[in-house]
Amino acid sequence: MWIKFNEVVFYKSVSLWAEQVLFDNKKEIVFVGRSNMWKSSLMNAIFEKKDLVKTSSTPGKTRLANIFTVWKKYYLTDLPWYGFAKLWRDFKEQLEWLISWYLEERKSSIKKVVMLIDSKLGAQESDLDMYKYILWLELPVTIVLSKIDKLSKNELMKSINHAKESFFWQEIIAVSSSKNIWILDLCKNIQAALIK
Repeated sequence: MWIKFNEVVFYKSVSLWAEQVLFDNKKEIVFVGRSNMWKSSLMNAIFEKKDLVKTSSTPGKTRLANIFTVWKKYYLTDLPWYGFAKLWRDFKEQLEWLISWYLEERKSSIKKVVMLIDSKLGAQESDLDMYKYILWLELPVTIVLSKIDKLSKNELMKSINHAKESFFWQEIIAVSSSKNIWILDLCKNIQAALIK
């Protein structure tokens, strides 16, 4: 049975420097991706909300782990972006430390990592590094190709095939948050992970 994700509230933000972080054992889905993957827009589409997850015209605005509670029993978490080349090195490293710390801290509760890849650019070196890290943690992952509305049908098929090769035939879902294309497929994928 399909249940919508629209019963959702913002729970809290977590930084690497938080003095005390109290976690429970709620099942969790986390979203990761490079800057400008429209991660916030995708989560808003999943939640059927316009601006619950804050979006910005400035790439890489998310600098905290922003946690949302769904149905009062699950977490869906927006992790900071990674691989933004123009950022000064120390701050970039701190954000990547936050990602790795969070994934390792919550490993037993995370039921899926949703990893966004730009459908036009394809997988970058930082994406492949993050993917290998997720596999090393033995966390389930779904690769999501974002912004597919900007591609022709032929370009989309090439993008999907390239992603399958890059990620060793991992599960691929291609979506557009702005056009609401295949968002339902992703929602069903997430729900299946949560109710296992």
